[in-house]
Formats: sequence, structure tokens, C-alpha cells
Amino acid sequence: MLVIVLFCGLIYIPSAFHRDLHYRDELRYVEVAREMLVNHQWLVPHLGGRFYSDKPPVYFWVLNLFKLIFGNYSTLAMVLPSIISSTIVVILTFFIGGLFMQARYALLAALVLATSFLFFGMSIFVRMDMMMNLFITGSFLVFFRGYCSEKEIKGRYYQLMFFLMGIATVIKGPAGFLDPLVVIIVFLLLEKNLNELKRMNLFRGILIFFAVVLLWIIPAVIIGGKDYAYDLLIVQTFGRSVDSFAHQRAIYYYFTMFPLTFLPWSLFLISSFLCFFNNIRTTRKELKFLFSWFWMPLLIFSMLSGKLDIYLLPIYPAASLLVAILFREILENKANKRYLTIPAVMTAILFVIMAFLMPKIIEGITVRSILKPTLISIVLSSIIVLFLLVKKRYKFIPYIFLVLIFVFWLNFSWGIVTPLSATYTKKPIATKIEEFKKEGVDNIVAYEYGQPESLGVYTDFIIPEIKGEENLFNYIRNKKEVLIIMKVKYWKVMQKKLFKNFQRVYSYNDYLLLLKQ
Repeated sequence: MLVIVLFCGLIYIPSAFHRDLHYRDELRYVEVAREMLVNHQWLVPHLGGRFYSDKPPVYFWVLNLFKLIFGNYSTLAMVLPSIISSTIVVILTFFIGGLFMQARYALLAALVLATSFLFFGMSIFVRMDMMMNLFITGSFLVFFRGYCSEKEIKGRYYQLMFFLMGIATVIKGPAGFLDPLVVIIVFLLLEKNLNELKRMNLFRGILIFFAVVLLWIIPAVIIGGKDYAYDLLIVQTFGRSVDSFAHQRAIYYYFTMFPLTFLPWSLFLISSFLCFFNNIRTTRKELKFLFSWFWMPLLIFSMLSGKLDIYLLPIYPAASLLVAILFREILENKANKRYLTIPAVMTAILFVIMAFLMPKIIEGITVRSILKPTLISIVLSSIIVLFLLVKKRYKFIPYIFLVLIFVFWLNFSWGIVTPLSATYTKKPIATKIEEFKKEGVDNIVAYEYGQPESLGVYTDFIIPEIKGEENLFNYIRNKKEVLIIMKVKYWKVMQKKLFKNFQRVYSYNDYLLLLKQ
């Protein structure tokens, strides 16, 4: 376990020291937490003074807890809940693997998970998805542990499972119970053991689940009223499922994107399917469980109209365990070596191609120069992998890829994160707005910005947004002093119309400040 904590700390924490909060989701979530603390609205989140029904309040409680510990809403303070959650998910994956394979393979599964692309990205980002994933993974662990236990103690595990599902639900929403529920039912069908549902004491389990969920929902709906209840229970639940108002994607979206987000282990996962899938009906129960865990959420979320890559985060532990089982079967001579050699060669070739095709500069960042240690590691690792395959020293191959991706994430955190942050940060312009506010400029607005209230994390006050040229002109017409934040592209269009009295006082990252005095 100590190895996992040190490994995760080394690759996750450095990125939080060298960047600002991203101007979209991260700033928005932190602003919701700030307004919750300022207004003491602990059950009904607000953004810009309005109901924020997109997410339950639990995650924002946690952000404020870390604000209390660190004394501010710094990037490190706000990212730590994700880092801690992801590290615990990696540890839980290790424990799940330990139920049916040796510790070294369980550890391998944990490290595969920790280094996969999307899992790493969500570990260093301010979002509640990783925290929800923690409790979903925990519910899978206690379910499978209970399933494999004696009848006398099964009930304890299953009741804990329903409790964890309830917490996962109040962190983000229905996915907290939908994922485990569907996976468990399909697994029991594959096991031809639906009688296990009786041993779960479903009535008591459902009571535990609803006790957790309703402990928040009932007082929140009472405080927020019918409008909040409608947005929370209808719009945010069904609105994202059928004819989604956000993130609409084709039904095959996840099948094209998951192989990219699970790199560098995607080809090994596909190989594990080819190796195990033909015998799914007669295979061991752990494989039936992992197949159910992986495929059912993937298929269900593919049928929903609203899709984001992060919605599949709960299946990453299952994918990592399947990869580790593949390595075990091959290294213990229980499966054909081609299930390892082919994906290993293809992955090595893929990384070499990516290294040679990497552009020198991306958005002003000298990527090729900064990632030189990674590029050198790719070439050396590919040569070593080919040598090991020729010598049939297969047991070292997964660890070579682990070392390679470890070097990449260290290189990324220390080299890319800081210049990347400079391309998106809104902290400098928000700091400048705060200075004008202190100098006595009271009329401060944003034009077509998109949730300018999120800048309140830096300014400590909410900036109203104006949409449409006519509304903007009406606002400034009778104001002697106005400060406007807008995109450069809007200024180029409008400067000849009515902005003779305005001057550019500051600009940063395609945004500028216009002052009328």
C-alpha cells in the first residue's frame, strides 16, 4: 500500500503546485463552494446567486473543508480531494485484485490504473467524478467480498454496499447507484445465482440507500422549493439521459474514445477480451464480475444521449484488473504468448510514431523540447521491449511500460503544466478587475463571457453578464464609469460602433478590459 501512495503522490501532486485553476469547470465548482461558505447555503448550492442544481452539495462541502485546512482556495487545496480519492481508488483496486490473484499482480493492476491517461487527468482536476468513483469502487469491493464470503456474514457486506452507493449518489447523482446495480444483476445472471438477491436483504438495503440520499434531498427541496426540485430531480436526471441538453454524442462515441483514454494499456485490454471472452460462460467468477463491471456501464452510457469521457471513469478499475489478469495468465503459461507479444509490439510502435509526429510547438509551448526525457525514454523502452520479446523475457514487459508512462507523467507535471496553465488562466485579468474595484470602479460587467461569476474565486464578488449588443449599449449609455471584460473578437466588431469613450486598459489570453471614464 505504501508503494501505491508514494507512486501516486509522485505523479499527481507536482501538477497542483505549478498551475492555476482552469477557467471552466474548476473555477465554477470552486465558486459554488465559495458562495456556499459566504452565504451559509449548505444544502442548496448556488452559482452567481442562483440555484445550482447541476450537482449535489457534498463535493462542495469537501472543497470548503480543504479551504478551511489550507486557508484559501488554492489549486493545491482544491485538487487534493481528487488526488486523495484517486489514490484510494487505486488502493481499492489493489484490494479487489488481492481477492483472486497474487499481490504482485494486484499491485500491477493498481499501477496500470494509476497511469492510464484519463484516470491521471481526473486525478489532478477539480471535479467530483473521482470522489464518486471512490465510493462506486468501494461498493464493488464490498459486494464481491460479500459474495465470496460465508452466508453468515454476507449481509454485513451487502448493507455496507448500499450505504456506499448512497454516498456515491449524493456526491454526483444517479450514476452512483445505477452502475453498481446493473453490474451486480448482470453478474448474478451470468453466475445463474439470482437467489443471492435474497441474501442481500434488498428491503433493508434500499432503506439504507434512501436514508442516505433523502437525508439531503428532503431538506434541500424544502429550502429550494418546487423550482429547485424540478431542476434537480427532472431536468438534471432525465434531461441528460434522453435528448440531452448537453454533451450529445453518437451512440458509438465511447467505443472510439475509450481506447484513447485508457492508453497505454488499451491494446492489452483488447487482447484480454480476445483471450477470455470466448469462455465467458464457463470462466471463473472473477472474470464474469469484471466483464459485467466493464461492459454494462459502457453499454448503458452509450445508449444515453449525453456523453462525456469521464462518465466511464468507474469502469477503469475493471479494465486495469483485466489487463493484470492477462499478464498473470501469460506469465504463468496459462495463455498463448501472442496475447502479450502482439499488443506489446503495437503499443511500442504506436509510441514511437507519436514521438516522431509530435509537433515542436503547440499553442506557444515548446512541447518537443520540454518532453525530451519522455521522447528518449520512448525510443529506449521500445528497443528494450523488442529485445525482451526476442529473448522471451516476458515478465519484464509490463514494468517497462510502467516506467515509460511514469517518466511521461513526471515530465508532463514538471514541464508542461506551468506553460499550459498560462494559456488558459484567468487569474491575471481577474486580479486586475479586483484592482479597479478597489480604486472605486463599481460598474463592472462581462459581455458574452459565459459564467463570469466563476471569477468570484479571485475577485471575491460576482460579475454580472450582459448578452447581446443592444443590452450592452443600453447598460453603458447612462453610466459615467464602466469596466467591461470581453473577448478580443467582440471588441474588433464593436469598437467602431459605440466604444469611442472606451480604452483598452488590460488584455490577457484573448480577453481584454475596457474602461469608460
